[in-house]
Amino acid sequence: MTTRPNILWIMGDEFRTDALSCYGTPHPAITTPQIDRIASAGVRFDNCFCNSPICVPSRTSEMTANPPEVTGVYGNEGSWASYPYDRDLITFPEHFARNGYRTLNFGKTHLPVALRPWQSDDHVGADLGGFFDGVEDDGGQILTPTLKAAIGGTFPGPVEFPGNKLTRAAATWLRSEAAAEQPFLARVSYLQPHSPVMPPAPYDTLYRDLDWPRSIDGGPPESAFEQSFVDVMQAAALSPDDLARIRSDYYGLVRWLDDQVGVILDALEASGLTERTIIVLEADHGVSLAERGRLQKHTFFPEVHRIPRLIAWRGQLQPQARADLCESLDLARTLCGLTGVQPAESFQGRDLFRDPPPEVIFSTVGYGTRDSYALPNQVVGRWADGSGWPRRSCIRTARYRLDMTVRQDGAPVLPEKEDPFLADLALDPLEEANRACDPAYSAILADLRAKLLARAAETYEPAFVPTFSAAGRGVN
Repeated sequence: MTTRPNILWIMGDEFRTDALSCYGTPHPAITTPQIDRIASAGVRFDNCFCNSPICVPSRTSEMTANPPEVTGVYGNEGSWASYPYDRDLITFPEHFARNGYRTLNFGKTHLPVALRPWQSDDHVGADLGGFFDGVEDDGGQILTPTLKAAIGGTFPGPVEFPGNKLTRAAATWLRSEAAAEQPFLARVSYLQPHSPVMPPAPYDTLYRDLDWPRSIDGGPPESAFEQSFVDVMQAAALSPDDLARIRSDYYGLVRWLDDQVGVILDALEASGLTERTIIVLEADHGVSLAERGRLQKHTFFPEVHRIPRLIAWRGQLQPQARADLCESLDLARTLCGLTGVQPAESFQGRDLFRDPPPEVIFSTVGYGTRDSYALPNQVVGRWADGSGWPRRSCIRTARYRLDMTVRQDGAPVLPEKEDPFLADLALDPLEEANRACDPAYSAILADLRAKLLARAAETYEPAFVPTFSAAGRGVN
């Protein structure tokens, strides 16, 4: 019998914390009983944030245990075939393989093509490009006006819902092959609840009759960056019926995902490996559902920036909820600490069970070049004055969040272009009021701004950022 535990890592994409009943959902009818099994047996982290609020930079940071300022990956362009990724950073699955682990991925990866973290990598059921293969109609899709991504609708069939294939592949492996002597690090990485948000029946109608908001809720945007992103996404073009439907379909798709997690947990239990296996459940980032006109991701508002993180190990970790700050890239050192694997020297972050919490954490999104767009795959989203879409960076403490523009048109911005947004979570847990112009917060703003600018001054920039081409693109 191995002396080191296995690791089962379950991941969702665009996965909000308020979609999970263990974190608190917007309606008591919305539940995730299978994911609650992990939460009730493990540690729930209530203030975990991604290192970038978009797929590729977030995933790259977590896999390498380094932030975007080190990886040089600030946007989804980082997954394009033409992207010049050249960082010599080991991923933590590679590091675990060097320390005797079998490493396997089932599902979505979405990384720079130069990164090959896994010994075995099966994308079954998680390929966005093949999602509609064999589908006979559009399922009543509700599309974002600019991105043209399905954020509502019903998966119409007659073919099987793609994610079911991923569940079946992972569960079959857990039942048949996981019990070998060599410990494993296995990730089950779902595309869902990322768009296309098209839950299969019966999940499409599960929450349809709840009293969903039928308008854009909240006040107007309070920074130029937020206003510009709202203008790009054009949520105001959605009808009241659409706004209600995108919310019910999103939470319905999460309930589908919850049932898949139950199948995976049951397969682990059937293999007899639960006591020997660390279970992690988390997301790359969340998603906006028309809060103040925001759609998709890209911002540092809590529905996007905050992510679920659950870590359970039966008999070894005491069930509890923790409020200390943590970030995506902490996972590598945390798993090293739990398994007894010495961390790689390049790994940043902390061991969540041994190291003290930080005073601040950081997050960044966007290349900030002259040719940058908010939505590069659609070549949509320039700044109002014709400049490229900016790089936006964020610093958080236990009480405050400051985000501001740090780079645009290939250079650091002048102070008058920083466009700061400062939230005081003690007074405003939804982070909607901008305190940056309030004299009472001038000292707080100055301190956080200085820390954020110091961070922004030490960045690795790629040799170039490719422009869009259909042959070299990735998925959003």
